[in-house]
Amino acid sequence: MSVFFLVSVLTVAAPLYMWVTGYSNEEKKILEELIWEEFTKETGIEVELTTIAWSDYEKKFILAAVTGDGPDVAHMGAIVAPQLGVRGALEDLTEYANYEEIEKRTFPGLVKGWRYKSVAYGVPFGTYLYPMFVRTDILAQNGMSIPNDWHEFRAIIPKLQSKGMNVALSWGLTGNIYCDASMFMWQKGADWYNEDLTASAWDSPEGIAGFSEFIELYTKYKIEAEVPGTIRSTNFRDGTFPIIFGNVYSDYGIFNLAAPEIKGKWTVAVAPGTLRDGVMHREVYAGPSTLSIMKSSKRKKDAWELIQYLAKPETQGKYAERVMIELEGTTFIPTDIEAFRALPIPEKDRKIIEEQARFAKTPPFSLAPREISYRLLDFAAHEVVQLGKSPEQAIRDAAKQMNVELEKKNKEFKRFLDKL
Repeated sequence: MSVFFLVSVLTVAAPLYMWVTGYSNEEKKILEELIWEEFTKETGIEVELTTIAWSDYEKKFILAAVTGDGPDVAHMGAIVAPQLGVRGALEDLTEYANYEEIEKRTFPGLVKGWRYKSVAYGVPFGTYLYPMFVRTDILAQNGMSIPNDWHEFRAIIPKLQSKGMNVALSWGLTGNIYCDASMFMWQKGADWYNEDLTASAWDSPEGIAGFSEFIELYTKYKIEAEVPGTIRSTNFRDGTFPIIFGNVYSDYGIFNLAAPEIKGKWTVAVAPGTLRDGVMHREVYAGPSTLSIMKSSKRKKDAWELIQYLAKPETQGKYAERVMIELEGTTFIPTDIEAFRALPIPEKDRKIIEEQARFAKTPPFSLAPREISYRLLDFAAHEVVQLGKSPEQAIRDAAKQMNVELEKKNKEFKRFLDKL
């Protein structure tokens, strides 16, 4: 009897395990303290956090799914969650109470990232966002205004270049090309895939037009193709790159706190837009993270309690505020709209960033591994810039290769898809 009681106590006392991707030790500490001070004290459920790196988090989650030796709650890049989910490794959270309510509080363009058709494999918790940053003093000195659309943006480029300056998108041609290319295709009305996610939409008229407009900035307008960290830490500050696209998470805080010499001389701005059907579209790439429940968890009810707590606007707001106070130069962007509106930043900036967040999108998930999608867009861009292939032919070839991959994956995953 006493042995049974002891085992029962130990079982109840075991913590809920959560893996957190990409967090620094300081960010982990803040999250741990919030969970302990509010969630654990209220529910009695202890939570043990383990951080894993962006560099190998996918492999670790896949291995955990195969072995069943993983966490109860998984924090990961949103686009990875469906990859695990369709393999049967994650719970469908639409089957849990209050999921739809949480989704309704989220910036709408992010939702496709963790869904596959009618199934949802995560709840959002924070996002990266890539608006435009502008040295307003330099533009004013040269008789220029913040560009409202891409026509105005392109008109500014040669004027700046004639004075030894240039502009840069978020990644150039040496990083995550898909982020910048997607911005143009989305604004034209294209997406990565067709409605039922069985074929690429890159070769649609809108996709071709968007990719062509994107790559022309490099072939015709000669904007900066290599975008190292010094673009933000040095070149924006010294004025040689008075217009850049950057990440609110890091760049906004750096310019505010670590660049006193440009105080009052810059602003964050929404991306230039594309007028389509009488509406100005300003879509940009966003990279949300999600909280998921591993199918192997034996404490799914407790895991969902934790996720609901972390999804609350009050929780995301408190976490964002503490990050900004304790980690100077870092700006956590809540995915909950109410929490976002409580960010302790100037109202002018908050309204601009919120407008951009409302236009932000993440690619829908498809069965083709995301690395293949990224690589095909990289190849298409470099074939145009380095080999002289036409933009239309390059993106058509990329779409054709994507369709081959999608057809193969649809057959490979059929046994999983039949269960959805």
